[in-house]
Parts: sequence; C-alpha cells; structure tokens
Amino acid sequence: MTARILVPVDGCEQSEAILPYAEEISNRLGASVTLLHVLPPSLHEQIALHEQYIASLADRMRQHLRGSTVEVAGVVLEGKPNREIADYAARADIGLIAAAPHSQSSGGHWTIGRTADKVIRESSKPVLLAAGTTALPGSDGMLSRILVPLDGSQASREVLPHVESLLRSRWHEGHSILYLTHVIPGDHYASGPLIARRVPYTNAELDDLNGQASRYLQEVVTLLRAPERRIEIRVTVGDPATRILETAFAVGANLIAMTTHGYSGFSRMFLGSVADRVLHTTTIPLLLVKPLVY
Repeated sequence: MTARILVPVDGCEQSEAILPYAEEISNRLGASVTLLHVLPPSLHEQIALHEQYIASLADRMRQHLRGSTVEVAGVVLEGKPNREIADYAARADIGLIAAAPHSQSSGGHWTIGRTADKVIRESSKPVLLAAGTTALPGSDGMLSRILVPLDGSQASREVLPHVESLLRSRWHEGHSILYLTHVIPGDHYASGPLIARRVPYTNAELDDLNGQASRYLQEVVTLLRAPERRIEIRVTVGDPATRILETAFAVGANLIAMTTHGYSGFSRMFLGSVADRVLHTTTIPLLLVKPLVY
C-alpha cells in the first residue's frame, strides 16, 4: 500500500485523533510516518513553539512504536495547509495521507473541515479519514472489518490492492473480514416522448441485475481468495450512498474503502458523487483512493 504515511496535525486534540490509525498502519506495513504541521506565515515568529510541538508529538509516537524500526519524523512548514499538505505529499513520495476530518456535528456526523476537504480534492494520494477510535492499536477492532463498494468498473476496483495490504498481516490470524458490496439503483432513465424520465425497475429487471452483480462480486472474490481470507458479498437495491452506509453498520465495518470515481458497466452508478456523500455522512473511518483509470 505505502512505505510512507503523511499525518497532518494542527495542534488541536481533534486533529490528533488520527494518530492511533497511523501507528496501526505503520506497524502493519513497516511504513515510515511524517507528522506535518503547517502554520500561517503571520505566525513565523512563533515557529520555535510549533517545532517543539511537532517534535514532542513525534517522540510520543516513537514511544508507541517502541521496538519498531520505522522512522518517525516531524516537519513544520509555513503556508496554506491544504496546499502545503498536497505539495509535500507529492514531492516526498507519500503513499497515504492520514488525517482527522476534524469535528462532528450535533448529530454525530463528521463536519469535514475545509482543509481536509481541499486535500482530498487536490491530492492524488489515497486519504484515510478517521475521527477517533475506542479500539487499541493492534487489537482486533481496528481496521479489521472493511467494506468495499464496487460498481462494476475497473476504476472502483483500484482500492482493492490497498485493502489487501492493510489486511495481509491480519488475515492469517483469523481476525479480519472483507465485505464487497454492490448497490443497484431502484430506478433508471427511460426515454419518453419528449424527455427521458426515471422509472422503477421491474421485479424481473431487478432479479437480472441482482444476478449480474452477484456474479461480478463472486468473480472479484475468486481473484482475492486465499485459504485464510474471509470475504463476503452484499448486493442491495436503493440509493447507493445510503445503502453503503446501511451495509457498513449492518456488518459492523470499522473501515469503508472506496475509489473517488468510477462508472459502472451495468448499474450506471457514478461513484464520484457517491463517495462525496459517504464522505460527508459517515461516522465510520473512510479510505478514499483516486483511481488511475476512468
């Protein structure tokens, strides 16, 4: 998946909620960690305090990773956070940006901060967002039950190598399970005398689409299958983002992993808009991967 993890932090407790995830991934993959703190140029005179903060945070992570040979570094830059994060990730050959979405609404959903939202849109790197966890690093409850939405396109499947990397060291211990899901929209566009309109699928059409989706997911399972791997499939009907979240809660997923774009071969689901809705609705950690193919 990656040999280098970039973790942006801004000095507040909420931004540091991502640290246990970065530590867990670093332990699994042997990946180095760079803690990045960006301050505005107007605070240049206080840079020593900011450098002290990031050095202290790096020391704390090294203590948590005691016995590990992975490198933990702290970097302080000046500028606009989203631009500096994206630029640093590009020039330092970062494989994963791990960040906190930063806050929650009164209803318990994430309020995606402007910086996190811009980083997702501006960087080509995979981004992991997590607001915190009650599971201890190294426990069975962290990044162990992963839901991957697939829409039939090659683009949507580009998330799978990243998921395999995350689970590789855990699958053989019997602690992890991968869920593959496909959502069939309840209706589709049909041409009319003047304009196209949305009409519900008939039961026969839904049965046929369900069969296609099940066969497709089984084909993916066959490609991923190994004796120690637990993989299950789920096919549902309805609004894609809603069904993805419902399925995640139903199976107890502690990570949703999906590409940010994709266009399906048989359900016409555009995963870009779906990913955006999941991003702004979920309370479950989310891994977003930008595919190389479209």
